[in-house]
Amino acid sequence: MTVQKDIIHRLLLFSLGDGLYGAQVSYIREIVPDQEKNPLPGAPDFIPGIINIRSDVVKIIDIRRIIPLGEEQAKKKIIVFIPEDAQSTQFGILVDDVHGIMEIPDEAVSYLDRSDTKIQNNFMLGFMKISLDTFLNQRGRQFASGDDDLVWIDFEDLINTIIDGDQADSIVFRLTALFNPQYLLSGEWKKSAGK
Repeated sequence: MTVQKDIIHRLLLFSLGDGLYGAQVSYIREIVPDQEKNPLPGAPDFIPGIINIRSDVVKIIDIRRIIPLGEEQAKKKIIVFIPEDAQSTQFGILVDDVHGIMEIPDEAVSYLDRSDTKIQNNFMLGFMKISLDTFLNQRGRQFASGDDDLVWIDFEDLINTIIDGDQADSIVFRLTALFNPQYLLSGEWKKSAGK
């Protein structure tokens, strides 16, 4: 992908397991505290239930129910996605922490080449090096370069894959490749997917 000057990406930074991730704010409706969920009969294991937000029903996705993600922590936040339209299912994802919105210049992004159809897409648009500490201790949303790896997630693709029942078989592999590639390389995910 070509780097374009003067383009700024507004990404919401969040932690999940041992990783630091970013998602384009245009796909995010709001962030709410984790709360008790009502079970949803027949839902996949990674959807522990639903919550109500101002009379809207939101299905919650718990990535930790698919793959191990470092030390188990109390889930602190739910990132709620903007639905495709008024009739679409609304989803939220459980994360360990939300750090705020960083404005990242395009030239700081290392994009992945997603044009090769032989490569399994793992919902990753690219990655960059930031300093989370510098960002958290400054005013505003300025980019802070550093040594922390930040993975930019394609939330649009993630949401569409979850909604599309025909892609259910690939979701475990793709989420594992994104959130825990070491687990993927170990082959342990195949045992979990087969249960």
